[in-house]
This record gives sequence, C-alpha cells and structure tokens, in this order.
Amino acid sequence: MTLATALVILMALYAYTLVVVSARCRTIGERGPDKPFFVLLVPALNEERVIGETIASLLALRGRFLLLVINDASDDGTSAAVASFLADTRVKLLEIPLEQARRGKGHVLNAGYAAVRRWKLPEPSPENVIVVVFDADTRVESHFLRAVAPYFRDPTVAGVQSAVRMYNADQKVLTLWQHLEFAVWGKVFCRAKDYLGSMTLGGNGQCVRFSALSGLGDEPWQAYSLTEDLDLSLRLLRKGWQVRFCSSVAVWQEAVPRLGALVRQRSRWLQGHVVCWQHLPALLRSRLPIFARLELLLFLLLPMVFLPIGFISIVNWLQVLFSLFVGDWNYWNYDGDWDYWNTVSLLAWYVLGFGMAPLVVVAWQQIDRPPLWRLLLHSHFFALYSFVWFAASARVYLQVLLGRHAWFKTSRRELEGAGAGGVKTKRATAALRRRRYVDQEPIP
Repeated sequence: MTLATALVILMALYAYTLVVVSARCRTIGERGPDKPFFVLLVPALNEERVIGETIASLLALRGRFLLLVINDASDDGTSAAVASFLADTRVKLLEIPLEQARRGKGHVLNAGYAAVRRWKLPEPSPENVIVVVFDADTRVESHFLRAVAPYFRDPTVAGVQSAVRMYNADQKVLTLWQHLEFAVWGKVFCRAKDYLGSMTLGGNGQCVRFSALSGLGDEPWQAYSLTEDLDLSLRLLRKGWQVRFCSSVAVWQEAVPRLGALVRQRSRWLQGHVVCWQHLPALLRSRLPIFARLELLLFLLLPMVFLPIGFISIVNWLQVLFSLFVGDWNYWNYDGDWDYWNTVSLLAWYVLGFGMAPLVVVAWQQIDRPPLWRLLLHSHFFALYSFVWFAASARVYLQVLLGRHAWFKTSRRELEGAGAGGVKTKRATAALRRRRYVDQEPIP
C-alpha cells in the first residue's frame, strides 16, 4: 500500500508539473500565404453507420485536399455509402481484397500511402503535401486544415496532432468521462509535451508531412502495431523531426458507450504502449532535449503504474466517503478544539483520491463552460474512471503473459449494442494470420 501511495504521489507530481509547463505552450496563428495540399486518409472497416456523415463533414473543409477512403474488406454497406460521394472528384475509394485485409490500422494506412505515391498529385513537392488521418466516425471543424497548415512552415516539423473531443459526450456518464479524459489530455499533457518537444501523434486528427513518411520507407506505419500512431511518432523523433500540437482546432469522434468495449480499447492502447518500449534506448541516446527525453521516458513507462494507481485511487475515494458519511470524523476533538491532524488526514486522503479533479475542472471549464454544480460533481466522480485504466492494465498483463497481440477494432455495431467486440469472423481471423501485403493497382 505504501508503494502504491508513493506512485500516486509521483503521478500527481508528474501531472501538475505538466500543468505548469503547459502554460508556456507555443501557439501559431492561421495567417500566412502557405497553402499545402492535404491528403485525407480514412480507414474503414464496417463503418456503414457513420462513414457518410464523416465524408460530408470532411468535404466541408476549407483548403486543397483529396479524400481517400480505404475500405478494409468491409462486409456491410460501407462501399455503397462511400460510392454515393464519388461524383465529387475530391473523393476516392480504395478497396482492399479480403485476402490482404484486416491486418490492423497500420496496414490499411500503408495501403493508402502506397496508392497516393502512385498518383500524380496537384502539388509536386512532397514537402508541401500533408497526410491527415481521420477515423471513420469523425466530425471536424471546417477551419481544421487552415489551423494546422502554419505549423508546417517550419521544415523540421514532421507532424501535427489536433485536439480530440467526443460528440456523444452527453449520451451517458461513461461517454462524458471519455470527453473529460481527452479534455485533460489536450489542455494539460499535450500542451506541455508540445513545449518540451516530446509530443506524439494520437491517431484521429494526426497530420504528417509526406516527405517525412517517405523517409521511413515503403511502409511508414508499422502494419501490425497496436499503436501505430505512437510508433510512428517515436521513429520520427528519433530521426530528428519535430511533432507539434495544435490546440486551436479539434476533431470530434464517437466515445465508446459500453464499459467492456472501452476496457478492451484501452488495453490495446496500453499493450501497444509497452511494445513501444523498444524505442527507449534509441530515444535516450538521441539528440532530443534532455527534458523531452525524460518526459518520453515517464510517458512510455506509465502502463507500469496504472494498475497500482487505479487500485489506490479507488481505495482512497472510498476512504473519503467512509470518513464523511459513515465514520466518526469531525472538525473538533473532545475538548472542543479544532482537530488539526484529523483534518490533515482527511485532506491527504482527498488529494490521493481526487487529485485529478482540479485538472478536470480547469480543462472542462475552458472547453464547454458547464454549470458550476455539474463541473464540481463530475470532476469528482471522474475519479471512478480510474477503474477503466485499472481493468485495462490487468487485461494487458494477462495478454502479455498469454502472448496475445492480435488487433481488434472497436466495432460500430458494438456501439449500437450488438456486442461485437471486434473482428470475429473466421475469414477475418484467417486474414489476421496472413503477413504479406500485395500492392494494389492504381485507382482509376
């Protein structure tokens, strides 16, 4: 228990140090004559329910772009939903045959990247071509491309990550907590990592310079990585590139409304995090600033502490409630004097159990400005979200012990309640075992 408590304190120090650093975050305006050409990649596997709205949202973007939807052998109406948009010359569809499909998001992105390399783009200079990855459930602000473009005026910048929000945050408490999680991540952690030079890409809304991808070979994304975005970021940082965070624009995505699906998703993220430890020796030897290397070390080691931190947070939360509503705690001792140590003890339990509450208050207030009662209530109930990372960490340890590392997507059908935890068909399982990717013919 003492060790777990120490880890909670160290985690709090890490978080609040980043709070201080985030105040120095560098920002870039949207002014300037630079007009890069954007290639929007949208991986899609059984996304019939959401892909149409996503394409419509992306087509409203201001700027020069080409939109490529990469259908990973969907067995629903995804292709038909995309086909209705193909009259727009900015929209393309790449179909991956089943025998080459369902090998992970990185594999799908590499297929899209290979197709783009074969095309004759309107922009001849690869330094001025920006690849943007959007999830199939994305809603995006129309000025997104104009907001991220100025960052790429710096020739040392390889990638830019936008903020992430949840458009179904009001659906239930679990979706709200995911919204708060990403709010804190963007407003505190990402801004601080941007200042320190340790920023990494985060999947949806990631923007990468085409020439930087080319420098990583024919398959810049690790095809079978569970966190291909983090792996890509670390390899770019090792090569001396910068990755930045754009706090002035956000992508909106669908939060996972079911606890089981959310735990599986977070455990996949954590397991991929652990795999990325392979980059640590090279990162620590790199020419990155010393504080960037230190922060990356702490960031990559976080999966080691989530299990004890989740446990101790829940215990401390229960301790505070017990002391207030069940125990005999009070401000005064038997002599009628203020019981100083009793108060300090309760305050310590409160800090250990609700240490993230002030961060949630600040981040959520800046984003949505909710009523004060809702702000205070949910910022404290957010402590229960520790259970998600607690359960995800336990699942990761079990997966590692059993040697499992297969990739499973978060099914939209599961979000609707059908219970599909991922790619479950026999054909898909067989496809996951195939390791060779055969290049496709150019899209006509």
